[in-house]
Amino acid sequence: MNDSAQAALVPLMMGIPDNSLIKVSARPDGTPAYHFLGNSRIGTNLAPAIKHKLLRVFFGPDFPIRVPPALRSTPMINAVADPDISSIALRMLREHLAGSGVACFNHPAAVQGTTRDGIAAKLAGIPGVQMPRTLRVRLQEPAELVRFAAEHALRWPLIVRIAGSHRGAATALSEAPARANDALRGLQWGGHDLYLTEYVDCRDGDGHYRKLRIAMVGGEIFMRHLVIADGWLVHVHDRKLGHLDEEIASLRDFRTGLLPDLRDRLRAIADAIGMDYFGIDCNPRPDGRLLVFEVNAMMDILTNTMAQPNCWDEPIALIHDALVALLSDPARWLHPQRAAASA
Repeated sequence: MNDSAQAALVPLMMGIPDNSLIKVSARPDGTPAYHFLGNSRIGTNLAPAIKHKLLRVFFGPDFPIRVPPALRSTPMINAVADPDISSIALRMLREHLAGSGVACFNHPAAVQGTTRDGIAAKLAGIPGVQMPRTLRVRLQEPAELVRFAAEHALRWPLIVRIAGSHRGAATALSEAPARANDALRGLQWGGHDLYLTEYVDCRDGDGHYRKLRIAMVGGEIFMRHLVIADGWLVHVHDRKLGHLDEEIASLRDFRTGLLPDLRDRLRAIADAIGMDYFGIDCNPRPDGRLLVFEVNAMMDILTNTMAQPNCWDEPIALIHDALVALLSDPARWLHPQRAAASA
């Protein structure tokens, strides 16, 4: 590729995980697909005209950042989104940016602050926002879990989760200290950090659990979906289709329904987080609190696996178009071009 062709590209910074392991799967045609865990899908779900302008730059443990000379002053888009899985890549990119001064979308310094315990600490002082206490620990034996919880006055039940896990994998609910071993027994926790989160029973009056996903794109707020499920660990595949009418109505009326009440708190969360694009999973409680489950840039916001047309087509299209407009305007990014300086 010649310099003029490269100049039309934008570096998409992709981190190699701290453990240097890459997941390989087979595509329908039998060819291999390589998955670099710890990166968001921001470069995957954009329209082809935009996606084809991205040049993936891989880096991480024992693999330095090598940006082509023609792109070294070009704004960068950071796809490294998990501070638990890719802490080395985030540190490398932060140091690189401090030396280059180029603009960066979803700056690594902000992503570094999105560990579950870090988010809980950042949101603790926002009025009307409740994110359960979350602490991080490395255990040598199961009995240490109960001792650690007591020393830090954690309230049971506790959600026990292996750091870096997503989609409900490696997550268990421990009802009481006497049941701590049961929770750990189902997790391959040895050698891994754990997050301990105080469980909040957020069942609504009808006995169901609801998880509202918000997409933050620059200063704009979008509703992605509302999943209604029977169990406390709510994911898209847990959605009860019998309640789809409620979700459709919430999507339709979001701008005049939920948003006016939530706007100030969601913007306060965005100010605390400091990223350009990320998701918030939450639940507006009947008493007025906004219960926050998680906040990060790893959420799969633009993927729509349901048969089309469906009720998620329009909200996803709105988020996509807002994201494309933001990516195309680095002056609006929270970390625009600046003089090179130390971090």
